[in-house]
Amino acid sequence: MKYLLLLGLLVALPGHAADAQQRLDRALKNMDNLSADFRQTLRDEDKKIVQQSRGTVELQRPGKFAWRYTEPFQQLIVADGSELWIYDIELEQVTVKPMDKGLANAPIMILMKQAKVDQQFEVSEVGQRKYLYWVELKPRDKNLEYTDIYIGLEDDKVKAMELQDRFGQSTQIVFDNLRLGVVHDPGTFKFTPPPGVDVYGVGG
Repeated sequence: MKYLLLLGLLVALPGHAADAQQRLDRALKNMDNLSADFRQTLRDEDKKIVQQSRGTVELQRPGKFAWRYTEPFQQLIVADGSELWIYDIELEQVTVKPMDKGLANAPIMILMKQAKVDQQFEVSEVGQRKYLYWVELKPRDKNLEYTDIYIGLEDDKVKAMELQDRFGQSTQIVFDNLRLGVVHDPGTFKFTPPPGVDVYGVGG
């Protein structure tokens, strides 16, 4: 997923890992039962925009989320606690796989964590830029798809994520209308394939 705040706008400051870790921990602890709108931008290795999209996200700990793309194409990704469902509405196609396989290394799992993330990432401070305080997460596992993940914080809330992959592409995600402590409808994180769609894969 790709993001809307350019890394070139960030001014790197001397890293204070302890402070960065504490701020990130506070923000992640606050993210139970949230909902938000998001804007997502994918850029290539030359920083040119490849795709822009919008949608909504609902998250409920432990282990549940619904990520909906509404523009320019409709797609629904649902994690129900045991299975991951990906529904491409235009193609009328559903893919299902166990969550532990489908999301093991996915960046969204950072948002699902209530505990520290420093076992999986080296955490360092980037610093304040405009209205966000930025933290860098560098994966300890060098085989992951993403080489760097940046988290933008505001008032102990995660407001943006920036992801860089090993091919030079970047994904920017900015969260708007972030609401915490939401009481979700029980059906939000349940998915049943609509009649007539093709279903691929096996669940947990």
